[in-house]
Amino acid sequence: MREAYDQFAARGAKLLVVSSTDLDMTSYVAEVLRAPYPILSNPDWSVFYRYGMGSAMGVPLPGTFVIDADGVIRYSWAAPMQVAFTPPAAGRLLAVLDTI
Repeated sequence: MREAYDQFAARGAKLLVVSSTDLDMTSYVAEVLRAPYPILSNPDWSVFYRYGMGSAMGVPLPGTFVIDADGVIRYSWAAPMQVAFTPPAAGRLLAVLDTI
């Protein structure tokens, strides 16, 4: 998403990452990644649960959501319960944004 950040910003979209790690680890990851978007810490997984995300091997599964300005989820993807998976590409999410 970092590589496509400018395309999201040009559409007025805000990117946000929610991490399941504690604040210290999340801060470290944010520093290493130098992501141009916020990375928030959610060690109790409450946000993951709120969005219906499952877990495997002691960690919540990743997901991707496009939420409009009114708070309506316009697109969602949840990682399947399997070892290998492919999250949606930036182009797919940009196409969703273009329909809103």
